[in-house]
Amino acid sequence: MAANFWTSSHANDWILDRRRLDEAMREDLEYVDIATLTKIKMWYYNIIGKIGKRLQFRQQVVATAIVYFKRFYTKNSIRSTDPSLVAATCIYLACKIEECPQHIKHIITEMKGALASTRHNSPYLGGFDYDTSKLAEFEFYLLEELEFYLIVYHPYRDLTLIAKDLKLEESNLQTAWFVLNDSYRTDVCLLYAPHMIALAALYIICVVHAERFVENTSSSQNTSGGGGGGGGPDESSVSSHISHNPHNTMHLHTQLHSMASKKGTTGATGTSGTPSIEGHGINNRNMVQWFADLNVDVEEIIEITQEMLSLYDIWKDYNEEAVPAMIAALKAPKPAEPSTPQQQQQQPQQSSQHNTPYQQHVAQLDYEGHAAGRTSL
Repeated sequence: MAANFWTSSHANDWILDRRRLDEAMREDLEYVDIATLTKIKMWYYNIIGKIGKRLQFRQQVVATAIVYFKRFYTKNSIRSTDPSLVAATCIYLACKIEECPQHIKHIITEMKGALASTRHNSPYLGGFDYDTSKLAEFEFYLLEELEFYLIVYHPYRDLTLIAKDLKLEESNLQTAWFVLNDSYRTDVCLLYAPHMIALAALYIICVVHAERFVENTSSSQNTSGGGGGGGGPDESSVSSHISHNPHNTMHLHTQLHSMASKKGTTGATGTSGTPSIEGHGINNRNMVQWFADLNVDVEEIIEITQEMLSLYDIWKDYNEEAVPAMIAALKAPKPAEPSTPQQQQQQPQQSSQHNTPYQQHVAQLDYEGHAAGRTSL
């Protein structure tokens, strides 16, 4: 692994722009809306997480597998592929790269079990019909799509270093860690550097703290000033506090914008008598000023925060049992359109042109007859 993120393939080749992500989703969005597509992806991320939990992987292994999955789908559509095969191969490859090797049979067995448990409750899903040779073969196509750049930097290490510098309480660090785990259900790992995602997770914790400070203050105005606040929010409170109460989020956004525009002003450390929210940050720090004094793009932190807020809004309506029907809708055959004789002549020429190694692989399997009985890989 490169000692410096900025000299790595992750920084130079796999920090993408939104236009490329929008282009990758174009085919899928012809059949489902963006919220439905996000829920389908979340479903497969959860499958990867469940398998990682059953096989007792470190969180970094699961995160790497999800990043590989995301990178693959910057060049392919879910509709034209089998995400279960992609997910299983990403897990297998991530185990190798993160030095947590697992036998290929174990991966296949766990994937079959994960899909079987879901298929029991849904008539829309098929099983996992791939053997070790198919998964091993697909590994080469996955490597091609990843351009053989396999090193992935994650924000966990950056968060740990920041937490040490801030002397962050264990409960707050744990909550920020949960936010980082949630971030892999968005595309921020494809758009931003890991340290920016770690800062955004800490920023979200400040939003939660600001709201709790307001609640505690309003409920104890007639009591004497208390000591240090209680423990940080638990795992389930992260999404509920932020998604349902945007007021303090926008308040901190405004403060952060104004403070960043005049760095170096007085008041870098909050005073205990300051009645405003920014004077009561984590460990009595003025966190808005702390963020504003960083040599980073404040706009990126806010953009990542907005991505997380959008995720939590979608998560409120997420129902795992309803996702298989969404997948069926995405995979449903497109209604045939009447074609002119000229279009019929052009169709064979167009079908022979495949943009990616995976699509070329599917075409070859169709030609050889190995894909009989399947709509698509």
